[in-house]
Amino acid sequence: MATLYADLDGVVVSPSGFTWGQSRDGTTGSKVNTNLTQNDEGISVGRIKGKKGDIYSITRTFMHFDTSGITGAVSAAKLYVHGYSVNAASVIAVKSDAFGGNGGTALAATDYNNIVGFTTGSSLAGNATIYSSNGPFLTTAWSTSQYNNMGATSALKSDMQNNNSVIICFMDYTNDYLNSALGSRIKLSTGITYSEFSGTGSDPYILYTAGSSGYANDVMGVATANIGKVSGIATANIENLIGWY
Repeated sequence: MATLYADLDGVVVSPSGFTWGQSRDGTTGSKVNTNLTQNDEGISVGRIKGKKGDIYSITRTFMHFDTSGITGAVSAAKLYVHGYSVNAASVIAVKSDAFGGNGGTALAATDYNNIVGFTTGSSLAGNATIYSSNGPFLTTAWSTSQYNNMGATSALKSDMQNNNSVIICFMDYTNDYLNSALGSRIKLSTGITYSEFSGTGSDPYILYTAGSSGYANDVMGVATANIGKVSGIATANIENLIGWY
């Protein structure tokens, strides 16, 4: 098996709102932080008392994985995130198009709702592309001192195999993902350890197995062993090129 570490990560905090919708469905976050080592509120939802009424706030974590080096079919994968703390939140991992969609730009405030399938005012259930097969993780399951195995869906394995980038949003499941407004004043959070933490012993990573390339012929004089993708398509998915075997 091979290990693929996240090369970009960070959090985007929602705009503060006096209603759940203002915060949850905001298009531009109020804060971005890409220099975190560990964060108590990597994923969070909250409702607190303000001077003019209750204020809602949500935090989402985004990670980018460079999958351009994967050349064969991904037959197995597991997504691992090292915990840090937990306060009754729940976690789910879904497909995102942050970081410019390809890791080419830094995480931005406008990435706050860059989640594939996101629609203002709607639950993500049935709309988002889920990457984590285990969970969603609840308080009793999220480890604060070791790695959490979030598993991997067929969608994650397929995107690892076929795309040059995999971008993941980690978000609260019970309220944020399902678009269920907090009914009382409370702060729920899940802590995460990020790639900026010293060493790689607690960095987010994907453990995966990739088979050999599927197209076993030279292309324009280039040996198949040196060909991972043709026009962006993994060789494992290529039977022939324009009719030639």
